[in-house]
Amino acid sequence: MLTNPAIADPQNPVEITAATIAGEDAEQRHLAALQEIAQLVASGAISTLEATELRAETLARFVQEARDLEARGEELCGPVLWARYERRARQRTEASVADRLRSPRLRGLSPRVRTLRERQMAVVASARVDATLRRLLLGDEDPDTLSVRHDLAAAGLL
Repeated sequence: MLTNPAIADPQNPVEITAATIAGEDAEQRHLAALQEIAQLVASGAISTLEATELRAETLARFVQEARDLEARGEELCGPVLWARYERRARQRTEASVADRLRSPRLRGLSPRVRTLRERQMAVVASARVDATLRRLLLGDEDPDTLSVRHDLAAAGLL
């Protein structure tokens, strides 16, 4: 059991859509193109005037791609790529919901750091749990009770 169990509202998760993921990928391609332009300027392969024109052209392409993704995303990407975007969106939404259920002190941490913090925040009883409490914990399928049972089992008290 954590010392600060903050309960978030899992009924109201932040919904991440396939269009959001596709837009983020488009933005990553746009940023990569801008970095490439900057490298060309730094190496002297193109002038700053040409770079300005390329940046404007790149931005126009990115804006048009973002509009097209919003309007007809699945048609534009194709069913296979769109299915990947949907899967990634589902995974990120589930991760967001799980993160909201955690303590505020654990939100946004990497899995390794989160595990370490959870271990540091764990409350460990000094003796085995008595039969009455154990019976009460086993009969309830509430997420908090399941968490307590898991923590007690991990501590070797059940």
